[in-house]
Amino acid sequence: MLKATRLPVPVISVGNITLGGTGKTPFIEYLARYLDEKGKKSAILSRGYAAAIRQKSGDTARSACNDEYLVFQENIPHVPNLLNKDRVAAGLKAIRDFQAECVLLDDGFQHLRLARDLDIVIIDALNPFGYDYLTPRGMLREPLDALKRADLIALTHVDQCSQGAVERIIDRLRKIAGHIPVVKTVHSPVCLETQEGSRLPVRELEGKGVFAFCAIGNPLSLKRSIENLGAKVLGFRTFPDHHPYSLDDLKRLDEESRRLMPDAIITTQKDKVKIKNDGVAWNFPLWTLKMEIRILEGCGVLESKIDAVFN
Repeated sequence: MLKATRLPVPVISVGNITLGGTGKTPFIEYLARYLDEKGKKSAILSRGYAAAIRQKSGDTARSACNDEYLVFQENIPHVPNLLNKDRVAAGLKAIRDFQAECVLLDDGFQHLRLARDLDIVIIDALNPFGYDYLTPRGMLREPLDALKRADLIALTHVDQCSQGAVERIIDRLRKIAGHIPVVKTVHSPVCLETQEGSRLPVRELEGKGVFAFCAIGNPLSLKRSIENLGAKVLGFRTFPDHHPYSLDDLKRLDEESRRLMPDAIITTQKDKVKIKNDGVAWNFPLWTLKMEIRILEGCGVLESKIDAVFN
C-alpha cells in the first residue's frame, strides 16, 4: 500500500524488531569499514532519534545530534552521517554532495518509504523476542512475523549466553522466518581509553574493583563484559537509553564512586562522547571500554549478501 522510493545506489538497512539497544551502531560501523575495504564510498542515514546534543564546531554547529552520531564521528570520521527524518532526501544529498556509492540506513527496518537492497535485523541474544509482546506491554516494535521481511539476521552478544540458549533462539527464528540466514556476533573489547585519550589494554581490568555507569539500551551487556574481563563491579548505575547527562548527574556519580573507592570508573563510548567536556574532576580514573562487532559465525554469508547488492 505504501510506495517506496528507490535510490540510484544500493541501500543496506540495519534495524531492530525490539525497542532498546541491540548493537546497531557497532554493526553499521562494521559495514562501513567493510565497504571501505571494497573501495566503496558509503554514507549513513539516521533519523537522529534523541538528538539533543549541540555541537560546538563543524557542519552540525547549528543543529543537534545524538550519541550515535558522535561515536561515528570518532570512529569513522570519513563516513558522512546525515541526520534527517526524511531519509529519501538525505540519501539523495549523500549521493549528490558526498558521492556515496552505497547508503547505510540506520534503524531502518520499519522505515518502509525507502526501498532497500539488503535488510539486516539485529537481535540481542540477551532479550531476543522482546518478552513476546508489542510495546507497551512488551518491547516488540511489530509482530515477530515481520522478521520474514529480513534478508539476514545478526544475533549479538552470543558469548553472554549459554550455547544451548543461543541454539534455542536460532531454532525459534527458523520457525518464524524460515530460511533467512542467522549470523552470530559478539561485542569484542578493543581497549580502554583514558580521559586524556591514551589507550590501555583491556587486561588492565583484571583483578580491579570498578564502578560502572551507562545510559544504553542494554546495560546488562556492559556489566557482563566488564566481569568477563576479570574485574569486580562494586557498583553499577544505569540511566535511560540516550540520557543527556547533567552536571548534577555527573557529580552524583562521582560522589557514589567515592563511597565505593574503586580502582577505576568504567563507561561506554556512547556515554563518554556525551560527557567529553563536562568539566568534572573525577576522583578516580575514568576509562571508556571501547568495543567492536566481531563475526563469530556466518562471515562469508554476510559478505556475500553485501557483495550481491553491487551486482
